[in-house]
Amino acid sequence: MKANTIIVLALLVIISACTSKASSLVDSQVDKQKIKVDFRKTSPLNKITSWAYLLQNPSVAQLAESPYDLIVTDYSKDGSDQKRITQSEISVLHKFSKTVLCYFSIGEAEEYRFYWKKEWKNNPPHFLGIENPDWAANYKVKYWREDWWEICLQPYLDSILEAGFDGVYLDIVDAYWFWHEQGMEVQNTADDMVKLIKRIADYCRKSAGKNFIICPQNGLGVFESCSPEYKDIYFKTINMVGLESLLFNIHSESDRDYRLTLCKKLTDAGKIVLDVEYIDKIKYVDYLDKIEKLNFPLIPYASAPDAALNKLTDFYKYRK
Repeated sequence: MKANTIIVLALLVIISACTSKASSLVDSQVDKQKIKVDFRKTSPLNKITSWAYLLQNPSVAQLAESPYDLIVTDYSKDGSDQKRITQSEISVLHKFSKTVLCYFSIGEAEEYRFYWKKEWKNNPPHFLGIENPDWAANYKVKYWREDWWEICLQPYLDSILEAGFDGVYLDIVDAYWFWHEQGMEVQNTADDMVKLIKRIADYCRKSAGKNFIICPQNGLGVFESCSPEYKDIYFKTINMVGLESLLFNIHSESDRDYRLTLCKKLTDAGKIVLDVEYIDKIKYVDYLDKIEKLNFPLIPYASAPDAALNKLTDFYKYRK
């Protein structure tokens, strides 16, 4: 491990020397399509047996030395464009055989992202909805609108592709249900969400290739609520799904059982299921026991109960 640490630190010194030059290229609005990114030529999916979820202040050295195969992290160390993870840093993680997905909220706009404009508080764009009462500075969006794509999503995806991430981890897919609760037809909102997931996949795979990973988080019911046409598209588009609180801190037993049934359908179709539980360490063994009793394969991870996702845990030590 000490030898690995030296290697990581050496690579990071090289990255630091290159940072100012890379930043100047971005600041001068160099055409991102001309930047060569070494995307994966073969799919890493069959090599993934563990994963970790870290969104706050990710350390490249820590992630590189971690025992986890798949890393889900933010595109930025602090949420800002100035501290975004660079192509060189992703290359370091690839050298340590990590598959790296970028967290990407597609159903809410976030005030701390580069696309946010101060004037939106008093003069919001047409796509912007109400603020999430549970997450300050996060706003529901009309995700089917073209201006949401043009102003926020496409530029964000360009940054993700430029950095060389292996895929995207799509959050707030369950926004389709929020808009249904506002009075819209659920099949329409679900269809529109699947359309967006497909559009993201097509846009990224055009540049990054067919092995670019698409992983929606939560919102499993979208493929049951959408039309048969879009259910087929959903299954053909995604590679894996991420879940939160599948077995602990559940909404209800019936909701848990429903989600478990949907997970089985996904794994039967060859999709990978990831799950993160926000639990104390004392519950790790119980978590692993519950997984053993499931009728489908699942890749687990346990994070701290506060769900801050600001540090890696030693959950890997408890797995067989």
